[in-house]
Amino acid sequence: MDYVITGIGVYNGLGTTPESSWANLLAGKSAIQPLTWPEDDPGKFPSTHKSIKVNIAATSPKLQDTDSHPEHFDYGWTDWDPNTRACLLTVDQAITDSNLTSKNVGVVVSTFGSGTTLRLDLFSALNNGARRVSPRKTLNIGLDFPAAQIAAIYRVTGPNTSMDSACTTGITSIDAAINQLKANPELDAMIVGGADHMAEPIYMYWFQNLGALSPDGSRPFDRSRNGFVMGEGAAAMIIEAKDKAVARGAKIYATIKSTSFITLFDSDTSPDPEGTGARLCVNQALIKAGLSTNDIGYINAHATSTPVGDQIEFDVMTALTPNRVMVSNKGQLGHAMATAGIVETIYTVLALRDQKTPGNAGLTDPCGEDMILPTSAININARYAVKNSFGFGGRNASIIVERYEN
Repeated sequence: MDYVITGIGVYNGLGTTPESSWANLLAGKSAIQPLTWPEDDPGKFPSTHKSIKVNIAATSPKLQDTDSHPEHFDYGWTDWDPNTRACLLTVDQAITDSNLTSKNVGVVVSTFGSGTTLRLDLFSALNNGARRVSPRKTLNIGLDFPAAQIAAIYRVTGPNTSMDSACTTGITSIDAAINQLKANPELDAMIVGGADHMAEPIYMYWFQNLGALSPDGSRPFDRSRNGFVMGEGAAAMIIEAKDKAVARGAKIYATIKSTSFITLFDSDTSPDPEGTGARLCVNQALIKAGLSTNDIGYINAHATSTPVGDQIEFDVMTALTPNRVMVSNKGQLGHAMATAGIVETIYTVLALRDQKTPGNAGLTDPCGEDMILPTSAININARYAVKNSFGFGGRNASIIVERYEN
């Protein structure tokens, strides 16, 4: 049984729709910009922002109470955190794009730091002795909250959950959705998504302390790379069995040929130094898809611009699939956490559709040879693509997608 993508949604610093974001990505535009922190409120935590030394991020517009929104979002719009709002907007885009009307639909929508903008407010209320804050707003902090709101708005009755597996969360969510469709063939579709808006004090401080953030920019695969840039945004897709999609005349973007996961723990934060986990993961994805390395024509890399991780991925992919076009979107989007695997899979699918790829932003001195690392948009010739996501704790994930020929 083949599973296909029939609808997509994107909201990030490059655009508030899939096509606008994709066009700006191809044009070489960047969402990375300086952060301007508000003045510290002495009634809250007067040193919050003074502790943060990294002041750039790939931010996404924060949707406010007064912003326009679909009428059916009136149910919870004023109580939703900007992260939940962006998440629901991309889900609405994907459902509309797919022309999905069935209610026999499941949800796997994930977030690494849901309710980020509310956390300091909640901590301040606790610190100041407030006995009560808005329960509806507080619910946003739950990692499952955006997924639950999808059931509330669209009345979909299938399984409803969220995933959390560090930087592999996006591909893990796609895999979980496909497994639900396999286990429950009566389901008509799965809504899959991710949302994170973590250019906020708590998370910036967290990753700053890990030494993971770059102070001056994202440069995947460049010898001068020195850390990742925090990214923000939301993305969603509709996945369904190919026969059901064809039967209802759905627009099909791509076929998901396989997903693969290998965990090889070497460090809490770094991949195993030989890249064994990444190599095994990509090989397993190829075997499950019934493909050889020669079939892969395009690679959407995880490459976050960290000194260790980029080199390991580069060496693994050069050994497996040399002289292929390989691109990381994080030079323009930063690392969007739970969103990353979803939105980068969408960009991979659009690259196959258009046979065109964006470049590797910020790349001037490549970390190696024998791979094609464009620095601006170029045409490609690819039927199959692999997209990698590698995360903390030795997690490795890969997905292979095939261009759909109508």
